[in-house]
Amino acid sequence: MSSKTFAIDAAPGLIKRALGLAALTADAYVGSQHDQGDAAITDLVCVVDIESCKVSAGDETYTLRLVGSNSADRSDAQILDTLELGDAGTIPVATVDTVPGDRFVMRARTERQDTSFRYIDLHLDVAGTSPSIGFGAFLSKEIV
Repeated sequence: MSSKTFAIDAAPGLIKRALGLAALTADAYVGSQHDQGDAAITDLVCVVDIESCKVSAGDETYTLRLVGSNSADRSDAQILDTLELGDAGTIPVATVDTVPGDRFVMRARTERQDTSFRYIDLHLDVAGTSPSIGFGAFLSKEIV
């Protein structure tokens, strides 16, 4: 079993969602937008720690997307990475339901098709019968 370490920095936009907050039930951008200062190519991770995840109806899905953009209004947004969570029966690649205690690491580069991005966001898309998910998330660099 390998162990990974991640740096935690409280700079604006790096902590996307603190642990212990109320569960989310609707589509939304999560946390404040991270501004790199300039369009820059950066390798980063988004660490997601699950606190609660409703899957009892058998149709709930939760899609987290790391998004890069050069406009603060996200009008030119591009998806950098996607994480699908929820009921295993509704996610083609999942073999087990998402449960409290799960940790997921999304890996991304802040560049697509020769365009580097200034702003980094985390977006949640929920679907199913009364979805509800609680989690903490932060952006970091992986320390080997």
